[in-house]
Amino acid sequence: MNYFNQFKGRFMGIMQWEDCHTLLETLHNSPSDWYVYDTLDTMPVEVMDSAEFCDQINQIKSILDSEHDERYCGIVYADDLKNPSFVKIFHPNNLGKTCGSSEHPPMPQWLISKEKPMDVVAEFGPKEESEGFVSKYLKF
Repeated sequence: MNYFNQFKGRFMGIMQWEDCHTLLETLHNSPSDWYVYDTLDTMPVEVMDSAEFCDQINQIKSILDSEHDERYCGIVYADDLKNPSFVKIFHPNNLGKTCGSSEHPPMPQWLISKEKPMDVVAEFGPKEESEGFVSKYLKF
């Protein structure tokens, strides 16, 4: 299965903080052969070093714990909770419209995968909108 198919595949949302911390601990305890794609940065071309991977997981956990002021998690998704191979994590301060009605849902900030990443930002990110004559001058 290619990266785009995995990205658009079935994920389980993690609602409980305890489950989120368990997932992050699972990743931390198995630090080999992971790609960490921060979609606000350059796409990685090789797996992350194990020590660097653990540091990155700790940084993400710290951001989630300090900046997501909700009783529930709801911004971490995994393809498999016990044996994950692809995890999507949204930044708490960049959620946009998450109710599903948005034409362009927000992009996860961190994509953690065993599969080598492809450019999901170019493929699935918001497209440039062309403004017609009327909409250019009249904002509705």
